[in-house]
Amino acid sequence: MPKSLLRCQECNRLLLLGPHNQAPAYRLRAGEPEPLEIRRDDEADFRAAHAKHCLDELRVVEGSVVSEGWWADPMRVSYFEATDGRETVVVRRHRTQLDRPVNYEVIPGAIEVRAVSVDVQSRDLARQLEAELGSDLAPPLVRRFVDAVQEFAGSLEPEDLEEICIDPRDPLVSYARLDEKHVIAILDLLRPDVPAETLRRLNRFVVENSEGDDVMNLMIRKAFTIRESQSA
Repeated sequence: MPKSLLRCQECNRLLLLGPHNQAPAYRLRAGEPEPLEIRRDDEADFRAAHAKHCLDELRVVEGSVVSEGWWADPMRVSYFEATDGRETVVVRRHRTQLDRPVNYEVIPGAIEVRAVSVDVQSRDLARQLEAELGSDLAPPLVRRFVDAVQEFAGSLEPEDLEEICIDPRDPLVSYARLDEKHVIAILDLLRPDVPAETLRRLNRFVVENSEGDDVMNLMIRKAFTIRESQSA
């Protein structure tokens, strides 16, 4: 994401600033083996088109980007905050067709993100347990361990957890690692009737599957809204 945009205050038009604005375009010509290179300078064109208007530069607020849909979807709608140093606004990024340029528009207000749930990767967790410890754990114990993780996770609030990474496919999903006291609490749910050696193997399994989006890490799902600016 470029760091700044040029805004026309009168037309509510925006241009992302950066070297891409001078990247040439190419046009195929009938009967010609090579495409025609067309020089571009989008920033110069933008300034010329709005020469009589009031222009200012907005800096993108780092870490403010949220998105409806996966990052890889070229048609996704995303939002981020930008500021001129006095006022902060929301910028909506979208496109109407795949072969059309991306559009940017200013929306007065602010982005509010909130966590809505803490989830266990139950199916993937059970499969990984069976793959790594299947010879040592009977299916009922696999189910009991997954249930114990779910029971404990149900007692947690998102603010109880430290996020360690964001899902690369969905910016509204992040992953949080269980800390040592959380793991002890989960194993304590099984301790009365599970052998000590099995508990040690489960503890080792937790440690070895707690990086990034590994199966032991909890999923924090979020939602966002655009809070409208209050009229004076």
